Amino acid sequence: MLIFEKAGRILPEQDKTNIPLEFNVPSGIEKLIIDYEYSPKLLEDEVKATKLLQKSIEKYLEPEYKAEPKVFMPVKNLITLSLDENRKYRGAAHRQANRQHHEISESFASVGFEKGEITSGEWTLVLNVHCCACEVSYHVRITGEEKI
Repeated sequence: MLIFEKAGRILPEQDKTNIPLEFNVPSGIEKLIIDYEYSPKLLEDEVKATKLLQKSIEKYLEPEYKAEPKVFMPVKNLITLSLDENRKYRGAAHRQANRQHHEISESFASVGFEKGEITSGEWTLVLNVHCCACEVSYHVRITGEEKI
C-alpha cells in the first residue's frame, strides 16, 4: 500500500538544514518500506567545486595547513535520513549511498532504525542536508505492508 511519495529539489541555499516530510500511517500496517534516492551524487563542475573547497579551506583550516582544493575532490552531495514516529525518534540512516532501501517492522529494522510495532499516526521523515553543493533532485516512496 502506498503511504507517501514525494519528489523535490534541494538547493545549495538549503545546505546544513533539515527538511521534514510529514506523512500519516494508517492503522493495520505491520511493515514500513522506505525507498529513497537523490542525484547527482557528485558536483561535476570542477570550477564550482574548486571555489567551494577554497572557501571551506579558508573557513575551517589554519593558514599553515596550506591545503589545495584538488586534494578534497570530488565534492559529494550528502543527504541522509532520520525518522520520527508520532514525534518520537525512530532512527536514522546516515549513509553515503544516494540510493537506499529501508524496512521497519516489529521483528526487523534496517541498520540505524529501531524495530517495533508500526503505530498509526503522524510520522516524519527528515532529509538531513549535510552537503548540497549543487541543485539536487530527490524522490522518496514509503509503502506499508498490511497485517493479514
